[in-house]
Amino acid sequence: MIAGERVAADERVAAREVDLVVLVNGFPRLSETFVLQELLDLERRGLRLMVFALSQPEEVVRQEAFAQLRARVQYVPAAVLLSRPRVARAHAMLAHRRGPRYIEALVRVRRSADATPSAIKRATVLARQIVERGSPPLYIHFAHKPGTVGRFAAQLAGVPYAISCHAKDIWLTPPEEMAPKLRDAELALTCTAAGKLELERHAAGRTPVRLVHHGTDVEAVVPRREPSGPPRVLSVGRLVEKKGYDTLIRAAAVLRDRDVAFELRIVGDGVLWPELQRLVHTLDLARQVTFMGPLSPQELHREWASAAVFALACRQLPNGDRDGLPNVVMEAMVQGLPVIGTMQPGIAEAVRHGHSGLLVAPDDPPALADALRRALAEPALARQLGARAQESVRERFDCRRLLPAVAAALADAGLIRPSEPATSSPAGAPAPALSRSAPPLVPLPARSATPSAPLTELGAV
Repeated sequence: MIAGERVAADERVAAREVDLVVLVNGFPRLSETFVLQELLDLERRGLRLMVFALSQPEEVVRQEAFAQLRARVQYVPAAVLLSRPRVARAHAMLAHRRGPRYIEALVRVRRSADATPSAIKRATVLARQIVERGSPPLYIHFAHKPGTVGRFAAQLAGVPYAISCHAKDIWLTPPEEMAPKLRDAELALTCTAAGKLELERHAAGRTPVRLVHHGTDVEAVVPRREPSGPPRVLSVGRLVEKKGYDTLIRAAAVLRDRDVAFELRIVGDGVLWPELQRLVHTLDLARQVTFMGPLSPQELHREWASAAVFALACRQLPNGDRDGLPNVVMEAMVQGLPVIGTMQPGIAEAVRHGHSGLLVAPDDPPALADALRRALAEPALARQLGARAQESVRERFDCRRLLPAVAAALADAGLIRPSEPATSSPAGAPAPALSRSAPPLVPLPARSATPSAPLTELGAV
């Protein structure tokens, strides 16, 4: 870059209203606390963010830390709610601002393997929002739908982007779609070693792939409180097939039949809740198994305090879908709980069999029951496994040491300037002022401690 171009680029950066646009799928989502923690860390480093989401989850419980986020959050309307005049005006503005480069980008977008009229419409209105705010870089979380809309929006707006991939999006995105999403990016991030290998295969050396574990708050240790009844086995997660809750419930039946005293408490919700409740009824486990539903962090603290063992029976599905490293595994380790799980790569990345937990083959209720019985019947073993788990998570998964790696990677890729060390943000600090040139998308309702009503997506101008 010659001197004049460098000065012009610096002036454009200085004129930006935001430093980084972030695109996510559903936000805020209780099962994806790592996204919010990344955003909060970036803000603590002085970055001005603007967050766009493709949907608002209809969840009963909201992350309490969401109230700390200063960035404005808007929702990209579904394509059916985007009027033709609004999309046409976005195309016209982009063509006026970018000239022939925009037409070339639009042609490339329409030739993409994952191009659909819906994705192109949403990408176009998002691209206009990006350009109206000074054309800051884009940071995309998840490679499936956000990866498609985000990549298209970045191309149409003429801005660089980074992409962060996690679990389902890595394993279920078709190769012909995943490869260009990675190769067109300046940077790819992921949270497991297995995910890194898979992304590097698709990137083919064109884009650096960085492994950054999500980590957890290793200081959030809850004081122990012994329950009045039998020892508790705690499991936390979405009630979906890959979490293996049917295996865990069948293992509970094996324990019951062996006269092992215990209570299994399952925290979370999901599409399989009715089916799993029926399984509990069929196996006559109503006295041993309790579904707690989704809990707030404070409510979950009470469960951590009274648990003797943490269990998660993840599996890989026939279509390749699997978990990464579940955050709840690290949270259980922080509490000094032995982790009883399955030999899935993500879990095994944090839990060493026989050292910080006990791992068995997936879909094997008797083997899982044997591991649970050992942890429940041998308190000395459980304490030893739990102590090692706590020591391991402090050494390897402290979020205070891991979160800065995200900002550093984005800076190394040239998407943001090197940041100052993170500092505490004053409560209630205002969000950056926004241009009124482009019509806003769908803003998030005012934040409060109580859950908000579902948001109606407004696509009309």
